[in-house]
Amino acid sequence: MFDKLKMAGQVAGMLKDLPKLQGMMEDVRARLANTKVEGSSGGGAVRAVAFCDIRIDIVVLDPSVMRGIASGSPSDLDYANRLIAEAVNDALTRARARMAEEIGRSASEAGINLPPELLARLS
Repeated sequence: MFDKLKMAGQVAGMLKDLPKLQGMMEDVRARLANTKVEGSSGGGAVRAVAFCDIRIDIVVLDPSVMRGIASGSPSDLDYANRLIAEAVNDALTRARARMAEEIGRSASEAGINLPPELLARLS
C-alpha cells in the first residue's frame, strides 16, 4: 500500500515537471540518435553497431564467418545466424543501457527525480 502511495507521489511530481521533462527528452533523443555502441559475438567475429535510439547501423562479419556462410553447410549457416543474432542483441542491450544512463543523467541535471524502477525498465 505504501509503495503505491509513494509511486503516486512520484508520478505527481513528474507531471508537475512535464514541460521540463519533455524538453529534456527531446535533447536526449537528439544525442542518442547520433551516439553509437558496438556489440559483438564469436570473440569479435561478428560485430554490430547500433545507434542509441535503437537502430542498427552496420553488421560486420569476419572473413571466416563469410567463408562459413559460403560453404552452404546447414550447421555453418546456423552458427553464422546465431552469431549475427547474438551480436545484434548485444548491441541493442548496450544501446538500451546507454539510453537509460543518458535519461537518468539528464533528469538528474534538470533536478527531476525519476524512479529507479522506470530507468531499470528502459535498459
